[in-house]
Amino acid sequence: MKNHWMIIAGALRAAVWKATPIRGSAPVHVAVMWAIVAIGAELAQQYFESRGSAYFSPYGLNSTLAIMAIAAAVVLLFTSAHRALVLATVFALDTLLSSVEVAADLLAAAAQWQAPPFGIVLRLLLVSVWWIGAFAAVLRSVDAQFRHRAVPRAAGAYLASMAAIALLPASPMFAGNDFDYRASNLWEWTRIWWEKPAETTPGVDVAKLELSQGALLDAEIRKLLPEQKGTADIYAIGIAAWSGQDVFAKELNGALAALEKAIPMDRGAVRLVNHLDTTEQTPIASRTNFAAAVHYVAGIMNRDEDVLLVFITSHGSQTGVGLQLAGAMQVILTPDDVASVLAREGIKNRIVIVSACYSGIFLKPLVSPDSIVITAADADNPSFGCSNERDWTYFGDAFFNLSLKPGASLEKAFDDAKLVISEWEARDKVPPSNPQAYFGPSLSEKLASKIDRRASVAPAAAVEGR
Repeated sequence: MKNHWMIIAGALRAAVWKATPIRGSAPVHVAVMWAIVAIGAELAQQYFESRGSAYFSPYGLNSTLAIMAIAAAVVLLFTSAHRALVLATVFALDTLLSSVEVAADLLAAAAQWQAPPFGIVLRLLLVSVWWIGAFAAVLRSVDAQFRHRAVPRAAGAYLASMAAIALLPASPMFAGNDFDYRASNLWEWTRIWWEKPAETTPGVDVAKLELSQGALLDAEIRKLLPEQKGTADIYAIGIAAWSGQDVFAKELNGALAALEKAIPMDRGAVRLVNHLDTTEQTPIASRTNFAAAVHYVAGIMNRDEDVLLVFITSHGSQTGVGLQLAGAMQVILTPDDVASVLAREGIKNRIVIVSACYSGIFLKPLVSPDSIVITAADADNPSFGCSNERDWTYFGDAFFNLSLKPGASLEKAFDDAKLVISEWEARDKVPPSNPQAYFGPSLSEKLASKIDRRASVAPAAAVEGR
C-alpha cells in the first residue's frame, strides 16, 4: 500500500509540474496494477463520451491494450532509473487525465456549453503541453541527470508515443451509434483520402416520414390473410433495423423467403425496414411501428391458436438492438420492449429470432413453454458478417440459407447452423458468438404437427398435379 500512496503523491505533484524526491522503488506488479486502472479509466471515459448509446467492441479493447504497451515501451526507452516506479506514475497520470476530461465534459454538459470549432485542436494542444511538463517532472524526480534536459526528453518521448500510436490501426472500446470508423485511425483516414469521394446521401424529411407511417403500415397489414379456424396459422413481423448497411434488408428478405418454404407461414408478413431507398414504400422499423404492427396482427389472428413470428436483424449491444435510420432516428429496442408489447397484446404463441450482436439478452425475458427464441449470439459476445458486400450475416447464412430446409424443424436447423458458424469463426480467428436457443415444448409440438401435416399434403398435391 505504501508504494501506491507514493505513486499517487508523485503523480499529483507531477500533474502540477513539480518533482518529488524518490524514497524507494516499486516492484513490477505495481506498474501492472496501475496499467489496469488506466485501462479502466480510459474505458469509462469512452463510454461517457458516447453518451450511453455505445456498443462495446472487443477489437477496441485490443487496440487500447496495444496503445498502452506502446506507451509503456516508449517510457522505458526514455527512462534509465526506477523504471517500474516511472511506469506506474505515468499510468497514474493517465488515469488522472481521463478523470479530469470526464469531469470537464460533465460540467460542459451541465452548463450547456458548446466547444468552438477549434476546440478539439485547442484541447489536444493543452493536453500535449501538460503531459510533456508532467512527464518531465517525473524524470526529474527519478534521476538528477535529467534536471536540465528533462523537458526535451519528455517532449521526445511524447512525440515518439504519438507517432507510434498514430500508425496503429486502432478503434475505440466504446463508440456511439454515430461514430464513423473511417476516422478512427490514420490508416482508415488515409484510405478515404485517396478514394473517390462518395456521393452525398440525400437527407430524410423527418416530418414527411412521420406523416406517412400510418398509411404505409396499413398497406402492410392489408396484405395479411385472415386466420383459419381450427388451424395454427403463423403470422410474421420482419424487422431490418439498421439503415447504414444493406445486409440487414437483404437478410430480412432472404429469411422470410426461407421461413415461408420451411414452415407453413402462409398468412403473410409485415415488413418494417430502415433503409433510405424504402422509406416511401415500406414502414420504418421504429418502436412505435413495432408496437402498432403487433397490435394489428393480434387483432387478426386467433391469439389462443395462432403463432406470431418476429424476426429482427440489426446491430446489437448488451442493452438491445439498434433501430437506426440515418438522419431521422437512432434508438434501442430492448428485450423488455419486445416482451412487454407481446404480453400487452396477449401474444402467447411466439417465435422470436434475433440476428444481432449480444442477442442472447433476449432469451430470459421471452422464454415460456409457448415460445421459441433463437439468437445469433449469447449475451456476452458479438456475432459477425454484417458488411455491405454480403447478402447474409454469418448467422443468417448458416441458419436460414444453409440449414432451414422444407420439412426441417427449427431446432434441427439451429443445431446444424451452430456447427457451421463455429467452423467459420474458427477459420476467421474471431471469438465464438455462441448462438443461443430455447424451444418451448408446447409451441415446438404445435409447430412439429403443422410441419408434418404440410409434408403429408405436399406429396398428395403433387400426385393430383400429374
